[in-house]
Amino acid sequence: MKLPPFALHVPRTLDEALALRAALGSDAKVLAGGQSLLPMMRYRMLRPYALIDITRVVSLTRLDTTPVVRIGAAVTHADVERCTQAGVLFDLLRAHAADIAFLPVRGRGTVVGSLVHADPAGDWPLLLTALDATVELGSLRGRRAVALRDFIRGAMDSDVQVDEIALAATLPERASGLLRWGRCKLMHRAGEFASASALALQGADGRWACWLGAIDPGPLALPATAARLPAAGGALPARRDIAASALDEILAARPHIDPLAASRHAQAMARAVEQAWQGVTA
Repeated sequence: MKLPPFALHVPRTLDEALALRAALGSDAKVLAGGQSLLPMMRYRMLRPYALIDITRVVSLTRLDTTPVVRIGAAVTHADVERCTQAGVLFDLLRAHAADIAFLPVRGRGTVVGSLVHADPAGDWPLLLTALDATVELGSLRGRRAVALRDFIRGAMDSDVQVDEIALAATLPERASGLLRWGRCKLMHRAGEFASASALALQGADGRWACWLGAIDPGPLALPATAARLPAAGGALPARRDIAASALDEILAARPHIDPLAASRHAQAMARAVEQAWQGVTA
């Protein structure tokens, strides 16, 4: 299907982009990659009268790696995949980006756009929530920062006001101290959205974080499962015990979830923990 008619605005500076956002209000949508927006327009799920293309705003195309990781609103999945910065954290970011759909999609879709879209099956809400990221928003009224776990209010619902543009996602400095990670993404076919997704992280203090994605209404932490994992030098619980702990937490947090889906998520969590423990980084 063809796109419905719309006016296209291509600002060159952030001030110009924010002025357009304020002037056009709810009649406009911000276009970065368009990975989700354009298909929704084709199917008439959205019919904005104007699009504000922010890809020419240089400050929004930057991926800063020091002193903290800051991902600009126009940074694509492929940009992250190509990042050459060394370190465990960047190994994780590259692997996560490389596992998203196919190269043409990764070359168009943006990290911050995925957060704003807030699809529970999206890849970046899981990882960046687990890493305690913050979303930076701007308008003519000023700027504000919102923790990602508060920014995503539910499925397809994020905290962006009508005159705001999401400018960047920033990781806390402690994220650079990541010791090990494991991830498991289950799909029916390669390139599709995950049917279950799990992430296990061990920080510099030895503590673990266990998170699930591809689950309504958004990323789910499993603190009790994480607490069972050894900081250092101990023995890893058996896979069945990790899965059982994860399943108990899933059913407690999402009592109406399909039992088979809950089991699939629990098994994904156990695999992610084992991968992290074994030091697998791809």
